Amino acid sequence: MLSAETALSALIADDSSGAVLSGYETALKDSWLGQELYQRRNFHQALAHGITPSALFHLAWQMLTRGRGKADRYPIAAGHERMARKGQLPPRHSEPFKPDGVLTFDKLTNVFSSGTKHEEDQPCHLRVTVSPEHCATTCAEEYGNPCQHFCPAQVYEMVPDEDSAAAREKLQINFSNCVHCKTCDILDPYQVIEWVTPEGGGPAYMNL
Repeated sequence: MLSAETALSALIADDSSGAVLSGYETALKDSWLGQELYQRRNFHQALAHGITPSALFHLAWQMLTRGRGKADRYPIAAGHERMARKGQLPPRHSEPFKPDGVLTFDKLTNVFSSGTKHEEDQPCHLRVTVSPEHCATTCAEEYGNPCQHFCPAQVYEMVPDEDSAAAREKLQINFSNCVHCKTCDILDPYQVIEWVTPEGGGPAYMNL
């Protein structure tokens, strides 16, 4: 509602400049939602190294201090800055996780349960801002195409490129699976995936 009110104000004034639209940020911070988010401003930082006794202490302390904790604000690195390259990964000592279909499920089953749906003929709302060659070469060599692993909805897949003489793979974006979590926007190590608002559709949030 706050964004709609800001947009209406811009339409009435016939002015969509940053000075007018910046009113949305001020209104959001002053709203009940902004106040609620402000009290949780350090929770992610407390869990940056996992659920440890120290992390649980910091979480409890933040709840008592309304998000301040021992220092305001806690330092945190962007998610994409912590992505490890292929050569930095430890060797895998176990088989890949296999869901049992009872308590744990594969990605596509979870996508179906989320009720997400997009019209297939609308423009893809997930834009890769570099050449597709980047995914098949640079990203594959340096990071092993992590988008196909960190996406919870199997939106990103590396599939055989039938037009390539070198028998390479290419990126396929199944945007209709998207559950709008924006993980790709946050964790992509090159920051070349741009999530924009789709024309319509998305998950049934009550099911998530």
